[in-house]
Amino acid sequence: MRTTGRANENIEAERAEREATAWFVRLNDRKPSRSDCRAFDEWLRVDSGNGQAYERVRLLWDDLREPAERLGAGGWYRVPTRQHAYRRPAIRFAAMAAAMLAIVVVTMLWRDPGLPDRAFADYATPPGQTREIELADGSTLFLDGGSAVDVSMTGQARDIYLLRGRAYFDVTHDETRPFLVHSGTVETRVLGTAFAVEQNKENVEVTVARGLVSVAEGGSSRRLRAGQAVAVTVTGPGAVETVDPELALSWRRGLIILDRAPLGAVVDELERMSAGRVVIADQSLRQLRLSGVFQADDADAVLEAMRTGLGLKVLSAPGFVTLIYG
Repeated sequence: MRTTGRANENIEAERAEREATAWFVRLNDRKPSRSDCRAFDEWLRVDSGNGQAYERVRLLWDDLREPAERLGAGGWYRVPTRQHAYRRPAIRFAAMAAAMLAIVVVTMLWRDPGLPDRAFADYATPPGQTREIELADGSTLFLDGGSAVDVSMTGQARDIYLLRGRAYFDVTHDETRPFLVHSGTVETRVLGTAFAVEQNKENVEVTVARGLVSVAEGGSSRRLRAGQAVAVTVTGPGAVETVDPELALSWRRGLIILDRAPLGAVVDELERMSAGRVVIADQSLRQLRLSGVFQADDADAVLEAMRTGLGLKVLSAPGFVTLIYG
């Protein structure tokens, strides 16, 4: 009976989401009539969940509207009112085409912020895909989903620039050419070792599987041995922590192991696992914690764990956006 009750609740929630979306479009597409307003008020009174669903749709629209308004600032897309009659159709068409192109670009960048980095990188992977590359010096580079790097190999040094995401390096020993990984202002220096560098929204994390590395930022540095990791923020490197490399680097084996991971970190994992933006409607939810072992190609299992384990709700447009709310 519990399962049936939960299924009915899900059906009702999905019904409310669909109707809320329809009402939002209807009320914002044109000036609503009095009958529209009365019907909307009646819809809100029928079920308290309807108002909550409408508010979630409104919040989602607010997230989308900001980049669009920023792009359209100044009204550059509007057609000047005083033009020769024979020029107006062409100008209108050009303006409409430019506006449509702008909307497409803004939408693509909103749903996939890493697209510009990947487009111009030497090596890159879209969300949901991984890639292993053998570099010119014999070292190997493993890129996780949604990652991008630039590579510069000279006679004096081997420089890797992590533009986005995370990468694992198995470095060929060469005392004459140091191997340097740059992630923003963070520099990781090695001669011969295996380690990973991960660029997050709040920090850069370095984890060593074998050998010895030096992690430096802003005049401060830390030395890491196998089984150690450090997180570097804008204030510099933090304390060196002892980790199990098999667990910390499980993403290389296609596994996502979460041990009381805050929801913000889970969202980062989801955006690597599949295409589309993940939005948390209420930022206070970011401190909720989730544990579990998941396949790296099964984002739905993570979302289901949020529903059942944390009591959260999920509204998803596959490939575009996933909204998480309480």
